[in-house]
Amino acid sequence: MTQITITSGLTIQADKHSSLLRIPRSLKRKPSSVKVKTASHPQSITTFPVRVHKEDSQINQGALNARKNFKDFTRNTEFRSHSAGPHGNFFSTCWPNGKTERVKLSTEIIESLWLYDDVMEDVDHAGAVEVHASVRDTLTGAQKSTKPNKKNMIATLFKDFGTRLNQMDKHGAPKVLASLKSYLDNYDSQKTPFNTIQKYTEYRILNVGYGIMDSFMQWTMGLQLNEAETDEAHNFYMSAGRVMGLTNDLYSWNVERTEAIDAADRKWNAVPVIMQQYDLNEEDANVFLRGLIVHHEQVTRELGQVLVRRFGYSPTMTKYVESVGLMLGGNCFWSATCPRYNPAS
Repeated sequence: MTQITITSGLTIQADKHSSLLRIPRSLKRKPSSVKVKTASHPQSITTFPVRVHKEDSQINQGALNARKNFKDFTRNTEFRSHSAGPHGNFFSTCWPNGKTERVKLSTEIIESLWLYDDVMEDVDHAGAVEVHASVRDTLTGAQKSTKPNKKNMIATLFKDFGTRLNQMDKHGAPKVLASLKSYLDNYDSQKTPFNTIQKYTEYRILNVGYGIMDSFMQWTMGLQLNEAETDEAHNFYMSAGRVMGLTNDLYSWNVERTEAIDAADRKWNAVPVIMQQYDLNEEDANVFLRGLIVHHEQVTRELGQVLVRRFGYSPTMTKYVESVGLMLGGNCFWSATCPRYNPAS
């Protein structure tokens, strides 16, 4: 039997009540979302609840706006299906209780980043780093006037986002913009694939964009954890990031397994990393990954309970932990059903 070290390095004994975060009745409010029945979708393995925003069609317009802008700019580029889903837009499902206009703008911004990722696939590493810097500076308002070229022209598609975020919420916008800056600074920083699932998982927290998702989630909800709350929530945050990164790998492997052009490319997913590390075939590695995701979901639930109790069930921390759970549940359910990862369904 192979001895396996779990990524988080944390063992938690759960009792029969530990899988549910109990929220005081006084803190509950009428949600801006509806519950999604997941029982008829066994491919979704999440143990978290799933809801979708009531204004899904309005939120989805943000994604359509982003796609129109990119198609007008790069007419010859074929874009993959991104945030569309048969049961709701990805962001309507991940941030189901967010303020509608904020979720819509956040959808437009991140959909633009996904489309941008499509465009950048054919750009070499050095060129990609240059363009990432240009997009980062445009978002944060630090872009200097330079002679237009193919590499920096794409950054113009992001030039209004910082202003629009500040106009909507001047107090909360800097944190969101900082998360976008960090993501673009580090997205292509790792050149060598990982050989262990433990090291790979920690990298995926950043690479999957969990920092962006968490900061936008807080912003759409009108939340902003203070420094002390953020420090105390660090382990919970990291655990949730592991869930999101590995969940993305589980479902995206459906298409990546045929799109990968060489062995090195195939290692940028948890499945082939597990196959190599533990000498497993693809099917067994997939089963291993599913179990690892459920484990990290359990750890995240436990850490969330501890966090809420530590803050005396404060409305802010309770709402934050609940919203992270909905984001993870929505991410898994959407990934299990969306055309992006399930083109034949």
